[in-house]
Amino acid sequence: MPPINDYKCSKCGFTLPMGWGYGFYVEDEQGKRIICPHPVERQSVEKVLGRNPSPELLNKRTGFNSDCLCLDCLHQFEADLGAFRGYWSPYEFYLTEYQPGPKQAKDRRECPKCHSRNFKTELEMVGQNCPRCKDGVIEEIITGMIS
Repeated sequence: MPPINDYKCSKCGFTLPMGWGYGFYVEDEQGKRIICPHPVERQSVEKVLGRNPSPELLNKRTGFNSDCLCLDCLHQFEADLGAFRGYWSPYEFYLTEYQPGPKQAKDRRECPKCHSRNFKTELEMVGQNCPRCKDGVIEEIITGMIS
């Protein structure tokens, strides 16, 4: 089980979402993204898509949301930016025997609040200067909790 981490500035205490920096999701019929909690991602997908969904259906209706931060307006948001962390696609995560090609991003690469393209994922922020105080550094702190 992966550890759950805190992400915050070493000086001013500015925080980013607790977790891993990303989350696997499945879309329902209306396109609403439903987070699939670890370690029962497969059951969550099957609840929405049915047992043994086709690779095409998995391709269309699953993905990874990355926790993101706009560096211009400091808006925090989630976005599906495509291939993620060693997995070419969400199906490799869901269905290891199926190995499709690279996953395309489902979301625009811009802040939904101010439309800036100047943003980073939470994981890219680790070790970077704090965008709020400009003095501290964003740290990844292991909480000791696991999921």
